[in-house]
Amino acid sequence: MTERRRSRGVYPVLYAFFDAAGHLDRAAMAAQVEHCVAAGAHGVMVLGLVTEVHKMDEAGRRGVVSMVGELVAGRVPYAVTIGEPDIDGQVAFAKFARTQGADWVILQPPPGIGHTEADLARHFGAVADRLDMPVAIQNNPVNLASAMSADGLVTLLRAHPNISLLKAEGWSVDIARVIAALNGEVDAFGGHGGLEFVSLIESGGAGLIPAPDCLALQVFMFEALTSGDPARVAQARAVHKEILPLVVFMTRSIPGLLCYGKRLMARRLGLAEVHDLQPALTPSAFGLAQMERLLGDVQAAERRYLGPGG
Repeated sequence: MTERRRSRGVYPVLYAFFDAAGHLDRAAMAAQVEHCVAAGAHGVMVLGLVTEVHKMDEAGRRGVVSMVGELVAGRVPYAVTIGEPDIDGQVAFAKFARTQGADWVILQPPPGIGHTEADLARHFGAVADRLDMPVAIQNNPVNLASAMSADGLVTLLRAHPNISLLKAEGWSVDIARVIAALNGEVDAFGGHGGLEFVSLIESGGAGLIPAPDCLALQVFMFEALTSGDPARVAQARAVHKEILPLVVFMTRSIPGLLCYGKRLMARRLGLAEVHDLQPALTPSAFGLAQMERLLGDVQAAERRYLGPGG
């Protein structure tokens, strides 16, 4: 960790829970926030793909940001993903998020295909230059239509000092190149549920932005991996092996994650029912059985590593 670090740890991306009428369910969202705080989350994040941002209009997105900002109430750092379609829209939404308690924002690429690396650099740089808060770039070559190379990210971050964070969802080898080229002066967070969590931290990464499915164990892993204690690092590696089957199951597709991940979290929170916003994948009996089996394995690991209370 360097002195310049602003953010570190595990920042779960909240699921969006809705009521039968399709409105954001405040009680369910509050339960999720409290679950994350109790599990030791170093911060929380909203409006990622896990929050079903692609199904909401601007009013819905603003509603999520305001509600979660109220529920978090400054107890942990709060990050907000900004996916508005143009520069002015991203600037306005980021400034709004800051009024609702956001500590930093994560900029997504503009929608559509065919954006060159120069296009993306101009877009991100123009937004960042109009903001007076820490800015991250989401670089997700797997799930988003546009992404930047490791060299392009290095050039971008050097040119815009307040782009000091990276939601780095590519291959850990590429992310390591960015971290090394910038002498560790970027807070690089992994994604994709933590598939390469160990590799990211070993490369100098700052943390992880996963769904909250395995949160308590991933917080345990982060503290162990950054402890400098070889025995604890070995424990973290062992935990990673135990949760990987669930992580892989949940990250095979975004519709699958929203279907089964949200239901897994509902089980953890004691919610009676999950109301999906359409279009949505309908769970199958087989899929639910796999979810339950994998959740059981993770809960057994929680008891072993975290104690009877998990």
